[in-house]
Amino acid sequence: MITHRTPLLLRQVYLVPLLVVGLVLSSVLLSPAPRAQAKGSLAGEYIKVARMLRDWRYEDARALLRQLEARAPEAAETRYLSAELAFSSGEYERALEFLVGLDDTMAGGNVGMLRSLSASSREVTRSFVSRTSSGGHFEIWYAPGKDELIADLAGDVLEAAYDALGDDLGYRPSEPVRVELLGESADLARLSPLTETEIETTGTIALCKYNKLMVVSPRATLFGYPWMDTLVHEYVHYVVSRLSHDTVPVWLHEGLARFQQSRWREPPQVALGAMDAQLLGSAIKQRSLISFDEMHPSMAKLPSQEAAALAFAEVFTMVGYLHQEMGYEGIRRAIAEQREGKSARRAVADALGRPWQQVERDWQGYLRKLDLAPKRGPAPSARRIRFDKGGDHDENVGVEEVGNTKAQRFARLGGMLRARGMLAAAALEYEKALASAPSREGAPDPFVAAKLSRTYLELGRADDALRLAEPLLEADENDSAAAITVGLAHLSEGRDEAARRSFEVALRVSPFDPTVRCKLSELYGRDGREALAQREADACARLQ
Repeated sequence: MITHRTPLLLRQVYLVPLLVVGLVLSSVLLSPAPRAQAKGSLAGEYIKVARMLRDWRYEDARALLRQLEARAPEAAETRYLSAELAFSSGEYERALEFLVGLDDTMAGGNVGMLRSLSASSREVTRSFVSRTSSGGHFEIWYAPGKDELIADLAGDVLEAAYDALGDDLGYRPSEPVRVELLGESADLARLSPLTETEIETTGTIALCKYNKLMVVSPRATLFGYPWMDTLVHEYVHYVVSRLSHDTVPVWLHEGLARFQQSRWREPPQVALGAMDAQLLGSAIKQRSLISFDEMHPSMAKLPSQEAAALAFAEVFTMVGYLHQEMGYEGIRRAIAEQREGKSARRAVADALGRPWQQVERDWQGYLRKLDLAPKRGPAPSARRIRFDKGGDHDENVGVEEVGNTKAQRFARLGGMLRARGMLAAAALEYEKALASAPSREGAPDPFVAAKLSRTYLELGRADDALRLAEPLLEADENDSAAAITVGLAHLSEGRDEAARRSFEVALRVSPFDPTVRCKLSELYGRDGREALAQREADACARLQ
């Protein structure tokens, strides 16, 4: 997820013609007048730095600011821009030091905004420690404790993405990228323009902003989320922002990020899940596709997780279509032309050699050729991210999603019995719930099927467990509960390779589930992969 656009200095004025940026610096930043003002001859240099920060050209901005700090170290402009660069480099305390003595109302209130954001960033990350990824291209910052168990995993995933995206898009950052693993969704609200309500309404779990990746740890959720792909999704935003000088609009930004987010582990493809297909099929039928303009300034501003999911599916297929038509060479060319000043629509249209209106019609034709028909199997539903608010987490969390009250009653009783270890009785109640819940083409309710499959497994009925769990995983590759059940069932039957693949799927979603880490340790050990086995054994010991 990316919100458009930085830096703070120009947040309220970046649409103003560049000819008046000098007036912004001289009359807005310096009002009220500071004690130490810059010489007029430096105004052009300040404008250059402001533009560089706006365009994510941090190395260029740093070089020019060094000269300004030598020539006018006490000037308000120098101090403000130095503060913004320090903030964008993760040096929050230093940013606050530069702002000492500057009034909050300067720069249209952006001094106060930067001071507040720097202070909250300092507080959230005060106890953080860092770990550098194996290739040296990422610095993972996290709070001491359990998040240590995913720091190396995060680094390995991002290093794989560094290579894949470098090949695809032609950009490899020369300096380590800062990544902050946050302990709760409230931290993301404290470090960004988003509110907690917006975060929870749309399921926003990560952002690329201020020259860094901010990702809420899966530890903060009840059932995990696809955190590895999410890390790469945000890194794609970082690459596109640096490549384009932050000129790519939200719809294309998000489309590229969605299309590329799994490139660290598989070739580029448009592989629509059941939920994406259902959302797109329904929107096409009802003529309710979300326009690209409605996606501005951020997907996080859309009214619901379902609306955000539809928007992501749309832009995912658009970029898939563009990749089919012009490959990565054309995509790189379109990004470069946006950097040079063309609009996204014009750049894409020129790269394809046809008018934008024709591009949209062709994309919608491409959409209609995709397999959007309802699939046999569990009825898809938008997988909502459930944030952990504390308290007891019993077997019946999510039971309200079961199709009707009768089925809910049976499922709730099944959960109570299962929690007491009365597995056979629990299975009977879950079977009643399954029979009572509405089905689509004979497919079972996914919540009940998941609970019953795990109960079957615990009763030693591995084949029955697989019969229910495998379709759940086929319908949603991010269903970690189904992946764990499938893995355990295969393991009980001696199918180690199939079990390992399933547990690795679960690791991409629920890395703090002790079953996942313990079983992977066992399987890697049998396979002679000692380093991985030890990593998982350490995690297993910490989580039990």
